[in-house]
Amino acid sequence: MHGKPGQNGAKNGDLFIKINVNNTKKYKLEGYDIHTNLYLAPWEAALGTRAQIDAIDDVANIYVPRGIGTGEILRIPGKGYKDGKGGRGDLVAEVKIIVPKELTKEEIEIYEKLKEISKFEPRN
Repeated sequence: MHGKPGQNGAKNGDLFIKINVNNTKKYKLEGYDIHTNLYLAPWEAALGTRAQIDAIDDVANIYVPRGIGTGEILRIPGKGYKDGKGGRGDLVAEVKIIVPKELTKEEIEIYEKLKEISKFEPRN
């Protein structure tokens, strides 16, 4: 495929195609990096965990360090958008800690016990 014919018998020009990529609720493209959220339970954030996160063409396994907080960023190299030159951007996951809206009686008891024994002061 070629661009428009050249003037005065010159060869055809280049054909340029512009592609727009729309962001979704799940993914946002910034350069070649794809941004998404990683939702964690409070105990996963406190204790650390291994989590799976959807990349655009597969599932990535990610190590979540102990004590991570909401808003912190985890970067997975090479799982972003292809740059057209053989490279890729990164998958950038922002941590969001989700607290359960409903708790069982046992969960309430465990949280109450944690409140009694913990020295953690989030407002200091």
